[in-house]
Amino acid sequence: MSPQRKSKSGWKPPRDRHEVIVAVLAALTVVVVTFALVWFLRPNRNSGSSSSTTTTPATTAPATTTTPAAPSTT
Repeated sequence: MSPQRKSKSGWKPPRDRHEVIVAVLAALTVVVVTFALVWFLRPNRNSGSSSSTTTTPATTAPATTTTPAAPSTT
């Protein structure tokens, strides 16, 4: 007589299906949130627009400095 088997298939997955689904959803959430943060916090957000506006820096007149008048010695 051969020994009786406990289950018909004999193979059991190492993780529960619910556990795998939760892990996959958590990883997907991390990827989506990271992509969104990189997208919205990127520098030069408006660099892809077709209307290009170039601004020139404002120039200011040089400051004039005056020296105090020499004291009179009279």
